[in-house]
Amino acid sequence: MSQIDQFLGALKRALKAKNVLYRDLARALDLSESSVKRILSNKSLSLDRLEEICRVADISFSEVVRSANLEEANQAVSLSEEQERALAENPRLLHFFMMLHDGKTVQKIEREYQIESGEAKKMLFSLDRLNLIELHPRDKVKFKRQGFLRFRRDGPIGRALFEQTKSSYLNYDFRPEDYIRFTLIKVSVSTLAKYKAKLERLMFELQEEARFETEHNIPAIDAGVLLSFRPWQYSYMGAIPKKNQVG
Repeated sequence: MSQIDQFLGALKRALKAKNVLYRDLARALDLSESSVKRILSNKSLSLDRLEEICRVADISFSEVVRSANLEEANQAVSLSEEQERALAENPRLLHFFMMLHDGKTVQKIEREYQIESGEAKKMLFSLDRLNLIELHPRDKVKFKRQGFLRFRRDGPIGRALFEQTKSSYLNYDFRPEDYIRFTLIKVSVSTLAKYKAKLERLMFELQEEARFETEHNIPAIDAGVLLSFRPWQYSYMGAIPKKNQVG
């Protein structure tokens, strides 16, 4: 994710917070709505045009820059083996930590979830001892490192989450309002690499949207998003072996 992508994402969130629609910008800038959409997805956006957009939407350029977290947002935060193991062994502590990392205050967690104040304080002390947070007076929390959490695939939490994904995520009757698509294709390694980068950007955008909605108390639901590809074929696609394939 480039810093330009991060900045454009922050600009779009700022427009959303101001309830400024693309058609509103189009009218004010004397452009078509499709032109505005193209401008906001174009990495060659000029400073003059950017200044126009900020003026029309009454957005501070400096606020957009701060919101983009240009130095920190691009960094994935990985935990140590010890930290992951402690969280993996205590699901309630892991859930509590994830909610804090998502921007929920301790008071909000106590108000909305089944947890007593005493247990919450013990968890805060545990997270502080694990060097995951800095605990301040009145249960204020500061994270040691900023960025998106990324659990190692072979780490304690990564293994647990992956096993849960394999056993339960797809074992579900997807509804019309849910989304699942699968396709079988033949593509080169270079093409897969290109689309892997695109999927990484898409996941980053989803995480940024989630952070924005949490910060602005927008009603939300918990959703699992799985993006993947691997060498694979339906079992019946191997019913007739190749001539040079050993049986």
